[in-house]
Amino acid sequence: MIYSGLQVTSDNEELNYLVCHVQLHRKRVAVIDLNVVMNNINASKPKVMSFEQVIKDQAKAGVCSKQYDYPAELSFSDTELKRQKRTAWLKKRDVKYSRIEPLTSEHFIEQYLYGDGLASEIQTLKIENILSDPDKAWKTPGAYYNALNRYIVFGCTSNALLPFKLKACGSNYRHIEKPGDDNVKRGRGGANNDKSRSKSCGITNRHKKFLSEVVAFCKNYYDKFSYSKAKDIFRLNFECHRIEREVEGNVTYSYIPYPDHECLSDAQINYHLKKILNKTEYLKLKYGNLAYEKDHADRQGDAHDGVIGATHRYEVDATILDVYVRYPYDTSGQYTMGRPVLYLVIDVFSTMIVGMYLGFDGPNWQGASQALVNACMDKSEYCARYGLSPEEINWPAAHIPVQITVDNGTEHTNGVIRSVLRQEIGIRAYNFTAAFRGDAKGIVERAFGVLNDEVIHFLPGSIMKAPDRGEQHQSNQAEYDSDALIKRIILEIQFHNNSADRISRMNINAFRANISITPQALFLHSIDQEMNGGRPSKYVDPGRIRWAFLPEETASVRANGIYFKGLIYHSDYAKKAGWYTKAKHHGAFKIAIKRSRDWSSELWHKTPEGEYICLHLKNTNNESLFLDQHWEPLLHVLEQFKDKQHSNTLNRKKLLAHKQRLIDQIEEHNKAAIAGAPENTRKSIQPGIKGRQNTIRAIQKLVHAIEMHDQMMQESTPEPPHRRQLDDLDNEMNL
Repeated sequence: MIYSGLQVTSDNEELNYLVCHVQLHRKRVAVIDLNVVMNNINASKPKVMSFEQVIKDQAKAGVCSKQYDYPAELSFSDTELKRQKRTAWLKKRDVKYSRIEPLTSEHFIEQYLYGDGLASEIQTLKIENILSDPDKAWKTPGAYYNALNRYIVFGCTSNALLPFKLKACGSNYRHIEKPGDDNVKRGRGGANNDKSRSKSCGITNRHKKFLSEVVAFCKNYYDKFSYSKAKDIFRLNFECHRIEREVEGNVTYSYIPYPDHECLSDAQINYHLKKILNKTEYLKLKYGNLAYEKDHADRQGDAHDGVIGATHRYEVDATILDVYVRYPYDTSGQYTMGRPVLYLVIDVFSTMIVGMYLGFDGPNWQGASQALVNACMDKSEYCARYGLSPEEINWPAAHIPVQITVDNGTEHTNGVIRSVLRQEIGIRAYNFTAAFRGDAKGIVERAFGVLNDEVIHFLPGSIMKAPDRGEQHQSNQAEYDSDALIKRIILEIQFHNNSADRISRMNINAFRANISITPQALFLHSIDQEMNGGRPSKYVDPGRIRWAFLPEETASVRANGIYFKGLIYHSDYAKKAGWYTKAKHHGAFKIAIKRSRDWSSELWHKTPEGEYICLHLKNTNNESLFLDQHWEPLLHVLEQFKDKQHSNTLNRKKLLAHKQRLIDQIEEHNKAAIAGAPENTRKSIQPGIKGRQNTIRAIQKLVHAIEMHDQMMQESTPEPPHRRQLDDLDNEMNL
């Protein structure tokens, strides 16, 4: 097929022409030799060929036909060309087009290419333009022919008149080797700087070499790179005279700058430094490769890529919240436990927050595992711990995901985690991102930003900025304890899940179902539609879920219970299996357990038979102080107990010493009482014991009777009259 824009070219490019116009009814075409037109600014008139001749050329060996690739600028809009700073091109195009516009109709183009030409029309047009604008009008017909040829060759569009061959103008400029009289400065200041305040010289290859040396020096000598520092080093070392003076053996140096006309300007130095060290390399040097990839590298991927529906992939990450938490076990002062670490699990498809954990350790794998357990389990019991009634709970996230994305774990090898999750609960993929690379989990990172900015920063004890000198530190303002903060975060999560705008995540099925645009609505709809109901955790043993995610620890079985971190647990299974009997007769032994760090009441154990056993905290008469507690503050309380026990031990030593001193006094007193008695050598029981007992009882009765008599006499004896009453009596007698 022959069409306008067809390029016919041979392997050696001896044959290389472009069909720039087609006359179908006469089966003729106008073609231009591309080897000529691309090497000349002005285009010559296309020559006419027949269809048969073009077809013969196409049939030759080594000849191919293809669509010609016009310069990209021909297809750009005026807006795009202005964005590319091609405004001057547009002005030149519009001027040329306005002068040949009467000749651009199809009738005149066919007359020019296949007929008698346009000599008379161009002559008439030239005269009209000269009369209307004699200063700027084209004076020769050749200018009109050049513009018309260019218009035809490059597609019969006004953009064909763009000076696109000028885009490389100045790109091959070669600087001279070293400063001298012929060192002409480029720019708007003029060659001799008569239009500029700065009288700086032009850049030379020697200058560029020196600048490259400065950049290399800064990269090797300093931890971080600064353009300003590099500029100062260049000026001191390459634009100053260094004078050395020795006075009384002491060598000093002074620097005298070169004259202005022998130096580069600040703008020149900055420009060439940025050419030597581009922005990407600069940011890597300034922040380091890790921080660059995290905060400054371009983002092409999407966390949503490859995700089929809700629960297909969960992301988990952690952040240290900008708020101090109040210590709940001592109300004698407003004490703080420090800043907590919040772990969130988010469903990538819907952006619904499906799990959380608030702790005071990490961020680390242990905390992330707690959040993943929470993400898989039903939230009713969890929310009820923090005082939320069933009517207030609206968090229907209780499904096991297909894939999970977390930070690269350091506590366990990646292979161990993957194998355990696959064997226990069938999670197919466990994706590890580079450590400290929150950008690789963009959805959960944005959730942290919203939570900190819109909620946490408005709580008492929050950290908005570093406190000014004299201001009270935020740690002294903590009001929320961990339970209150968890409840607040649960409410915020439910608010987010049921109010955030996720219309951009809706697919055609969700749109047709007319569901809400919130994350929770998308989550529930997608589970039914794309994930065939998902995998609800209610059909999986809760011990299996915990055993899959939680890190393994060790407890000790003793005769009276199962000891862990100073607390005692019990299980009916342990009693039936004879654990306590074994420990009593053969000594304590260890078992593997797993625990939820936000709930002290339960531990989990997996038996050799594969059964998951729940160990319950002993709670005799419901008096346990440690029931239903978060482990991290609880461990602090246990440490406080140890402090109290230690203090009690020290106090007992003091009391024991005091008691012994008094005992010694008693013994000395009794020894003194019998010091004059003869030594008793009798071996049998003494005679007269009962008689002496009767004597003691009689004496005690007599003493008791005397005490009773004295007490009765005191009660019956009237109090002496008051002094004032006696005075009144004397007055009456005198009367």
